[in-house]
Amino acid sequence: MSNLSVIDGVGFAAAGLVLVTFCMRSMTALRWVAIASNVAFIAYAYLRGLAPVLLPHTLLLPVNVCRLAQLQSSRSKPSDQDGASHPLSSYIAHRSALPARRAALPDVRVSWMR
Repeated sequence: MSNLSVIDGVGFAAAGLVLVTFCMRSMTALRWVAIASNVAFIAYAYLRGLAPVLLPHTLLLPVNVCRLAQLQSSRSKPSDQDGASHPLSSYIAHRSALPARRAALPDVRVSWMR
């Protein structure tokens, strides 16, 4: 274990960054750390010639950058007061507008069950 190279250090740092992403509470912080992790893994995989590691992190880097940009742009826009920016907000609003049908259902038990 004493023969660790700088390249191995980059690999361990990348792995550590992945672990840190699981501790993030904020989606913005998670994306920033994920981007750093992608960059570190790309460098490590390139230097070691590890195509199976290089490919997914090369694909994930633009995904994380785009998602971070979406988060930043959604924070700059004023949100609706009813929370309509949430993906399920229209469904939730529809469900809350439905009448309560459970109370209106008749008692349909057969006589021997009463």
